[in-house]
Amino acid sequence: MRALLAFTFAVWVSAAAGADEPPPFNAYDFEFETGSVVPELRVAYETHGKLNAGRDNAILLVHGTIGDRHAFDSMIGPGKTFDTDKNFVITVDAIGGGESSSPKDGLGQDFPRYTIRDMMAAQHALVTRALELATLRCVGGSSMGAFVSLEWGIHHPEMVRSLILLLPSPKADANFQLAIDLMTSVVALDPEWQGGRYTHNPVEGLRLAGMLYYPWAVSAPYIGRLSPKQLAGELEASARSFGNWDANSLILRYAASRAHDASVPFAGDMSAALARVTASTLILPSASDRLFGIDGARRIRDGIKRPTYVEIPSDLGHRAGGLAPAMAETDFIDSQIRAFLAKVE
Repeated sequence: MRALLAFTFAVWVSAAAGADEPPPFNAYDFEFETGSVVPELRVAYETHGKLNAGRDNAILLVHGTIGDRHAFDSMIGPGKTFDTDKNFVITVDAIGGGESSSPKDGLGQDFPRYTIRDMMAAQHALVTRALELATLRCVGGSSMGAFVSLEWGIHHPEMVRSLILLLPSPKADANFQLAIDLMTSVVALDPEWQGGRYTHNPVEGLRLAGMLYYPWAVSAPYIGRLSPKQLAGELEASARSFGNWDANSLILRYAASRAHDASVPFAGDMSAALARVTASTLILPSASDRLFGIDGARRIRDGIKRPTYVEIPSDLGHRAGGLAPAMAETDFIDSQIRAFLAKVE
C-alpha cells in the first residue's frame, strides 16, 4: 500500500508539473572533440508538453555553467514563456553535471576533458536518436547555454529554425578566463584538493571560489546599494551554490566554458563561423555584464544573418539572466522571448 501511494503521488506531482522524466539517453561509443571515447555517455533530460502532428514544435533549452535541466522550470508550462500548450519543450543536463555523465560518477580527474561542442553533440544525439526529431523550432540557453545554442546554429543550420541567446558571447574572453583561473586556483589551495585525487570533497575551497566569483557576476553599482547584511547573505548564497558541487565536476565544467571559441573549427575565423547561422536569433545580453562583457553579443549581432538584438536594462550584471521569478529582468526577458517566438513558424 505504501508503495502504491508513493507511486500515485509521484504520478500526480509529475502531471501537476506537466513534465515527463524519461530514463536517461545513452550515447554509445561517444567520441569527444579531443578524440577520447567513452563506451556509454549518459544524457539526462525531461520533456514538457506534446509533439504536434508535424513533429516540428520542439524547443530545446540549455542551462548555464552551474545550472541543470531545471533552470528554466519557472518559464515552462501552459501559458508561460515557453508555452506547453503550443510547444514540446526539452530540457537537458549538459555533460559534466546534473544527472548526466560527469566526473563525480567515479572517474574524477580521469573524466574526458569535454568542450561546449561536445555538449552540443550529445544533445544532438539525444534529439535525433532518442526523440527522432528532424527539426527544432528553437534552441535557447543562458550563459554557457548560449555558447551551446550558438554552436547548434553554426553546426546544424538545416535543423534549427530559431535561437535564443541569453547573456551570450561567441567565445570566452580574457576577462572571463581570468575569473575562472582565479576560482580554480582557490579550489587548488584547499589541502583536501590533492591534485584532484581527493577522498574528501574540498568544500571550503569550493565555497571560497563561489565568494570570489560573486563580484564578477554582478556590477559595482548593484553591490553599492546592498546593505552589509544583504551583501553577506548574497556571498553566502554564492558560496553555498559552489560548495554543493563535486570539485572535479565544477572545475571541468568551468574549464569547458573557459576554453570555448566558436571559431576553432573554422581555423580561427569567427566571421566564417557566425556566417553559418541562418536561424532567426534573439540576442539578449545584460547591459551591465562584466563577466562576459557586451562586445561578444554585439559581435554575434554583426556576424549573423537575422539578428534581433536587445540589451537587458539592469545593474545586476551577469545575474540579470538568472530568471528568478518576480524580478523585473525576468519580466523583461519574458516579454522579449514571447514577442520573438510569436514570429517563429
